[in-house]
Amino acid sequence: MEEKKQTVLTLKFIGIDDFSCPTYQDQYSRLWKDLNLGHSENPDLYSVTGNDMDGEPVSPIRQEHIFDPEPFRRNPYEFQYMLLSRMQSDCEYFLGYGNRSVTILSRNDPQHHIDRMKELWEELPADGKPEWLTWEQLLTYEKAMCNE
Repeated sequence: MEEKKQTVLTLKFIGIDDFSCPTYQDQYSRLWKDLNLGHSENPDLYSVTGNDMDGEPVSPIRQEHIFDPEPFRRNPYEFQYMLLSRMQSDCEYFLGYGNRSVTILSRNDPQHHIDRMKELWEELPADGKPEWLTWEQLLTYEKAMCNE
């Protein structure tokens, strides 16, 4: 009896679903979700109900597969970027519609808020500093918020 050879699946990253699962599509248009959410070297892939982007994960992948080009991986500094962005929005609100109310700031203290932003900014790698918030902008926020 001849052994039937399985085709290797080629998976292409197509996006992130509403539950933060990186989603891949194979050459047969089947969808696969990474239940590790892109945090691992080896995606934990599952088929999807109804082959729908918003479908639930069903069965683990059992077929040999490769990624083209590479599996999606989240930036290890993703949380720091999100928090820094939120804290920047808080600065804008404090200086604008917030009428300098400290209740939106970290520990209700403008200097503590800025100091925490500086810490987050410095934690980021040199080649990964945000373009949307420079060190000079941080100093400008500090001057506007802390030096009354």
